[in-house]
Amino acid sequence: IASRLKETLRGYREMTQRVRSKLQELGFEISEDSRHCRLLYQGDERYTFTLPKTGSDNRGGLNAGSDMIKSFL
Repeated sequence: IASRLKETLRGYREMTQRVRSKLQELGFEISEDSRHCRLLYQGDERYTFTLPKTGSDNRGGLNAGSDMIKSFL
């Protein structure tokens, strides 16, 4: 799961359909707020994460993925 998550979020700049479907395959539920996407892992409220709809940092996706992995794996 960790390697697939990193691969999905590598170079993340926006929530495309490809990224959305891969995250959903990994067990994430995605809801969109005004500027961010809220990710809920396996329906467990303890594991919620936020991603920007449009990121500005090349490493932002990898940093977010690393934080997620540390939280639940």
